[in-house]
Amino acid sequence: AGFETSSTTMTFALFELAQHQEIQEKLRREINSCLVKTEGKLTYESLSEMHYLDHVINETLRKYPPVPTLTRKCTQDYQLRDTNITLKKGTAVIVSVMGLHYDPEYYPNPEQFDPERFSEERKSKIHPYTHLPFGEGPL
Repeated sequence: AGFETSSTTMTFALFELAQHQEIQEKLRREINSCLVKTEGKLTYESLSEMHYLDHVINETLRKYPPVPTLTRKCTQDYQLRDTNITLKKGTAVIVSVMGLHYDPEYYPNPEQFDPERFSEERKSKIHPYTHLPFGEGPL
């Protein structure tokens, strides 16, 4: 577990970087700048300074989530808001991660590869539980 999702995510990231030269160049500058400080050694500290790399990875995971749907089970009866529909305890529920990640209500221009969505300035605008590449909660 983890090898396929990691290699697939890297493949999609490289695909997007090849399509968006300006993003590739910005990321390249950040990586080179961090590596200069550590004399070319990749360290935990240098990785933790690569904020734009984190944005690129998060945006890649948004566009290409390794887990496109999540299956959950209701732990109690739940009435859907503004309806007379009740999900009974024990009912299987499928959550469309792709649906959330591509919903323009949560991600304007969802087809666009935009790592800046995950910048410190914009990250707070992401609705909790709409970034679920691995089935987790908010960032």
